[in-house]
Amino acid sequence: MSEYEFPFTPIENLGLEYIDCIQYSVPEASSRFDILGSLPSSITLSSVAPFVTQYGQPQMYVYDGTGTLVTQVGASSVEAGGASATFPFPSSLGQNAYGIAVVNQTGGGGVQPASYNLLSIASSQTIAGNPFGVSVGGQTDITVTCVYVPTPPYGGHNQCTSTSTYVSVPVVSLYSAGQVLIGGAAVNVGPNPTAVVAYPSNTITTTNGNVTITKAGWTRALVANSGSDTVTILDIVNDVPLATVTVGQQPVALAVASNGSTGYVANYTDSTVTQVNLTSDTATATVAVGGHPTSVALTAAGILWVGGAGFLTEINTANMSVVGTESVSGKTIVSLGYSDAYNELAVSSVDTSGNVYVEEVAASTFQAGAAYAPVASQAVSSVGTYLNPVTNTEVQGYTATLATASTSIINTYQPGAPPIVVQDGWAVITATPTGFTITDVSGNIVLVSQTTPSPITAIAVDPNLNIAYLTMPDSNILLTVPLPGVT
Repeated sequence: MSEYEFPFTPIENLGLEYIDCIQYSVPEASSRFDILGSLPSSITLSSVAPFVTQYGQPQMYVYDGTGTLVTQVGASSVEAGGASATFPFPSSLGQNAYGIAVVNQTGGGGVQPASYNLLSIASSQTIAGNPFGVSVGGQTDITVTCVYVPTPPYGGHNQCTSTSTYVSVPVVSLYSAGQVLIGGAAVNVGPNPTAVVAYPSNTITTTNGNVTITKAGWTRALVANSGSDTVTILDIVNDVPLATVTVGQQPVALAVASNGSTGYVANYTDSTVTQVNLTSDTATATVAVGGHPTSVALTAAGILWVGGAGFLTEINTANMSVVGTESVSGKTIVSLGYSDAYNELAVSSVDTSGNVYVEEVAASTFQAGAAYAPVASQAVSSVGTYLNPVTNTEVQGYTATLATASTSIINTYQPGAPPIVVQDGWAVITATPTGFTITDVSGNIVLVSQTTPSPITAIAVDPNLNIAYLTMPDSNILLTVPLPGVT
């Protein structure tokens, strides 16, 4: 059982009022994550208060992220003693994140809360070409439609209406194809593209007759071509490459400033970070860091954190100088995320015994030359093995497993998915060697732990839609995961 800040909306139709963001206990559940096409037949929930059947079977109410009641179902069975109850799984549920309220029926037709839980129903898409990196192009489409209105006897005037729509576009690098998939359009880039990150740029306007559409927001993307030591800048509205810039050897991780002006590239083989001016399309600085960087995270204040084999480095991007480095003894940092709200790093690391951790590092206590000292560390899995679906051989998680890999591929720990801090900073979704977890970092509690057919190499979150995209190159899968409990 765990404590969890669940932003639950008032359950008005039950005659019950709850205050948002109260800490509720989240009991065990047989399922908190399922995929469309393979939904279970039932769901079993434990209870904070015992389930009772004196006045009828306990009832399960399922709500979507807006707090709207989606469905209600009664329990099919209750365990002796009332510790858990089993309910028919609502097969009508679509891809979404859901909150679950379970109540006991009382005399006189009333109800009494028994427990709360959460559920994410995801979808799985097969994409050829080994989808490796993923980002989200979140764009706002402003559509202005003008109609000529005659006003006799003086002629007429244009009457215009405007609508605004948010559009989420997954941007996926295809490692063996040398392409980036923008929505449904494949664009050629350099060989072996790995990381990709979308970023804001100038608005793009098109006019067709009396309709003008302006796209604002994340209209560009930067992709690391690990097989050619370059990055490609993409227009993800018109789906075309704009420029190619030479960086260091084997670029594998990227970060872009929030204003879209500057990109930062971690180069695995030569252990450097390259700064790229995204306006002039030029590399402007290179800084040496520790051995084999695998991940970067950029703060709103312009501090770049770089992690890799045995090190965590802080870089001041104002002058591209190393502020300091901490030694990470016995561990490889495979991914980084940063919460400006908490002023903390979320870190995925793997030790020499193959244990995988999600850790919190306070930026305020970072000391140059000191030993790595996270303020919290949660073991989430150990390095396991997979049956590679292409080669039909057992391979270890976090190793180079692509059947089409050239000599350019990373051959120790391939970059893990960045742990993404979402919403108010409480949640981190991170890859493990055998799947992924969603962790409440405020309580250092794993909420969801799920296995996948092959290792995940990238995660991107669309904060507007609260959806995470996860790539699995070995099994050619893009997984779309609504984040549970986030509204």
